[in-house]
Amino acid sequence: MFDYGGTLDGGVHWLERFAQLYSLANLDFPFQQVRAAFDHATRCAYGEPAVAEFGLEALVEYHVSRQMEQLGFSVPAATAIVAGFVRASRAGLAESRVLLGRLRQRVALGVVSNFYGNVHRILEEAELAPLLATIVDSSVVGVRKPDPAIFALAVKHLGVEPAEVLYVGDSFEKDIVGAHAAGLRTGWLTGATERPCGCPECVDVRLRRLADLEPLLAI
Repeated sequence: MFDYGGTLDGGVHWLERFAQLYSLANLDFPFQQVRAAFDHATRCAYGEPAVAEFGLEALVEYHVSRQMEQLGFSVPAATAIVAGFVRASRAGLAESRVLLGRLRQRVALGVVSNFYGNVHRILEEAELAPLLATIVDSSVVGVRKPDPAIFALAVKHLGVEPAEVLYVGDSFEKDIVGAHAAGLRTGWLTGATERPCGCPECVDVRLRRLADLEPLLAI
């Protein structure tokens, strides 16, 4: 099972990707200011029922608009930020679709995501939904990672034991700690940079990229 944002869509956390895009647009906001704007946009998205009907591009447009509200800034660069984010996400999703198509021949697959009620729609757009045996969206089920209950729901949908499931995600606190507490095995997607870990026993395997899963399943 997989996280969605920062995992299936390119392996870069959304906050980091937005920060990079602001920098490329010569909008040199301090990182903590970008974080505050990102958190504001995320809260707005969770509180806006209409977001549940958004596809990827509409969601990113909404998120960037709310970020700009918090930053007190509105510029044509917002269009470039949206386009750059969507382009990177679609490229990451396309790569994941190829990988998951191969993995599906060996194991059942699923997604557990803290999202806005529209992760299923976005996965359908990316042609990933048909490859998945379960999709659990926090806004649909009413519980969020790292609560072990959201992972337990997905495990129940699959009809397996928790220890039979490997959960892969980029967030140590939300993905790895939560999945470990639910009794799942964990794959921490860290990217190329070595990241410190406050709970080594929570991590069963570290992955620099999703493709590193294939040789593990071949053993």
